[in-house]
Amino acid sequence: MRLDRRDPPPLPESWPEALAFADRTHVTLPWRARLADVPVPAEVRQRLDRNRTGNSERLRRIQELSGAIAGSLDHAGVDFVSLKGLSHSPAFIADPRDRVQYDLDFYCPAESVYRARDVLLAMGYESLAFLEDLPTDHLPTLIRKTGWQWRDDYFDPDHPPSIDLHFRFWDEATEQIAAPGADQFWERRTGHELDLVDRLGYAALHALRHLLRGSLLPAQVYEIACLLQNRREDTAFWSRWREWHPPELRALESIVFGVACEYFGGSVPEAPPAAARAWIERYGWSPVEGLFRPNKHELVLHLALGPKSRWQVLRRRLAPLRLPGRGEAAHVPEEQITAGLRVRKWARYAAFLGARVVHHTRTLLPTLWALRRGGRL
Repeated sequence: MRLDRRDPPPLPESWPEALAFADRTHVTLPWRARLADVPVPAEVRQRLDRNRTGNSERLRRIQELSGAIAGSLDHAGVDFVSLKGLSHSPAFIADPRDRVQYDLDFYCPAESVYRARDVLLAMGYESLAFLEDLPTDHLPTLIRKTGWQWRDDYFDPDHPPSIDLHFRFWDEATEQIAAPGADQFWERRTGHELDLVDRLGYAALHALRHLLRGSLLPAQVYEIACLLQNRREDTAFWSRWREWHPPELRALESIVFGVACEYFGGSVPEAPPAAARAWIERYGWSPVEGLFRPNKHELVLHLALGPKSRWQVLRRRLAPLRLPGRGEAAHVPEEQITAGLRVRKWARYAAFLGARVVHHTRTLLPTLWALRRGGRL
């Protein structure tokens, strides 16, 4: 389906549908803040307030856990910086209670990331082995086997955060696109945080990675749009951005800035490359549309950016060979998995796997047609 310029897909028409959509895209709590002075049904207001209360308790526990992990890493002499999550407040979002967070992300240089993993293993964490072969910027996700299971509540305070230990800021080998200057983020850190200019740079690269892989969420774009709005008159900030980030890196970041402004308004410090501007005008809403009707329009953008190996990008996105991971009941220790739970795990995995097969099949011909029409094949 062709998306017309600035023509977003239709949003849900009922409150239950709208709330379900907001939960899936992680914008429920920012939406609640925006609805503060808007009359809504009492049951909706109560539901949103209950979500905020649950998330506030969840945030408190995450802050405690983050402090404990930071202390253990410091004690072991492992240098690190925090990524995303807690480091995004207040610059990206004023109140951290309005940001849902499911994991903790830390960056360590490649030569010390395994020492950091050993610290976490000693704290009772375990690696999710089924993620070892996935193309990521971090080691396999670490979790604690607490016995927790999904309760259909995105704001469950008991949901145990997972830990991701990053060893690079950008996966050039997978994306087949260089991001020169990203490795300098580490050199400009202060304590356990990146400089705000580099936090924005990393947030943009992280969002671009999700955009190119077809998994961008509106919440990621919203936070970047907020920072762009809050810093729009900060000439010193943007001077540092231009001084520290090479043109090629700024070009990648500006793609996400352009999407953020398409969704939430505002202006960009630098215009995206011409090919990216054309993609945003025609397909910019496709990540949101994809939540309702599958598409792979992001592949048009990826090829327009001139990847080193077009064939590798095409093969990975059109005919993925890796099976998705089996994450159902991942927090349940093996000795607590009953026969019934094991059957449910495999049944849900089979359903999920079937859905992925249908997704890739449905999108194959429309994607090839879009690539052909855009001169990318």
